[in-house]
Amino acid sequence: MSQTTKLSLWQKLKQLLTAATPQAVADTDMSNDDITNGYSGSHDHNDSHNNHNKSDSNSTTENESKHVQTNALSLEKEKPEQHDTLIIDFLKQYFHTKKWHYTYHRPKANDEQQSHHLSFSMRHKQLISAYLFRWQEQNKLLAVYGILPFSIPESHQSAAMLLITQINYNMMIGNLEMDVNDGEIRYKTAIDVEAVDIDKALIEHLLQSVVAMTTVAHELFSDLINNQDPAEDMQTLLAELHQQADARSFFLPTQFVQ
Repeated sequence: MSQTTKLSLWQKLKQLLTAATPQAVADTDMSNDDITNGYSGSHDHNDSHNNHNKSDSNSTTENESKHVQTNALSLEKEKPEQHDTLIIDFLKQYFHTKKWHYTYHRPKANDEQQSHHLSFSMRHKQLISAYLFRWQEQNKLLAVYGILPFSIPESHQSAAMLLITQINYNMMIGNLEMDVNDGEIRYKTAIDVEAVDIDKALIEHLLQSVVAMTTVAHELFSDLINNQDPAEDMQTLLAELHQQADARSFFLPTQFVQ
């Protein structure tokens, strides 16, 4: 990634205005004493001269204003129009380039967030899982989900929630979540598109991280559901979790309130 620092639109405009404005101000900004002294000399000559200067000053200011406006328009054209095209269209184009099959789900009529969905399946290390892109047009949030191909039975959901809580506690990005209605397990990560520009590299980074975490989650929860009676191991699991927690270093907050 290039490390060249690029000026924002407003920084460039500020430079243009800073370069253009002082000359115009110096030509037109005069004190009342200066104006009075000018009239006390040759009135007729100064009227003609001042009118000529005023015309030149107005012409200069107008030309500079047009110059700044022209540069502002050209700078606007240089900025990538991130939201002129829906992010969902960008994702569709990405899938078409990859020649991936997907299903597009339009926003529901009563959906205030205008949520678009793209669902597809992917194989990784002999594991086939479902994946989902969710784009909320209203608040400009993009989420990517990796969904496990099996559900957690009700008899194992308490242990699954304990495991999810512990995993999420140390997770820097994204989180695991379970639908208690049907036991569905999925990994989710999300970004705010208003703060980050979307491009191909970012989409691939998001998708790769979700695929990797979904694969790890599959191994963990496969072992869990293969245990016939997870309640018997609950106390042992809790003791191990407490032992791991005690072994970590904790950082206390400062005594000063900001």
